[in-house]
Amino acid sequence: MASTMLERDDISVYVVAGLPKSFKKRLSKFVDTESRAEGELMLLDDEITEWLVARLRGEKARSHEETPASAALWRAFRALSAARYHVQENPELEARIRALRSTVEELWMLTRPGLRDEAGEEEEGDVGETVTAEDASEA
Repeated sequence: MASTMLERDDISVYVVAGLPKSFKKRLSKFVDTESRAEGELMLLDDEITEWLVARLRGEKARSHEETPASAALWRAFRALSAARYHVQENPELEARIRALRSTVEELWMLTRPGLRDEAGEEEEGDVGETVTAEDASEA
């Protein structure tokens, strides 16, 4: 569900603090009601939440969290994302760039110190899927 959800054009992100974990079930019911059962809800895992909050605060990754290789691969991933956007009218070329971007993303996951151990893991929540670092990097 996470990858299809992230492909939607109508995504909204809210940051909420101070709610008990039991709130997600009530929120899920509310989202279903308000969206006429077309809405989706996703809970981010702790590592992605910390990353998101740091980005919102304007903090960058600390030097011990990045390697020169992971930083370079992240720049390549971003460049390939931009290239994919600019060749949307050519589906064949866009598909090739998307495949290359996926390969770069896999390499980035292998070189990122904090994410090496968790690469590819995904937990299911009772509301939807928990987004892992791999899912977030696609966004």
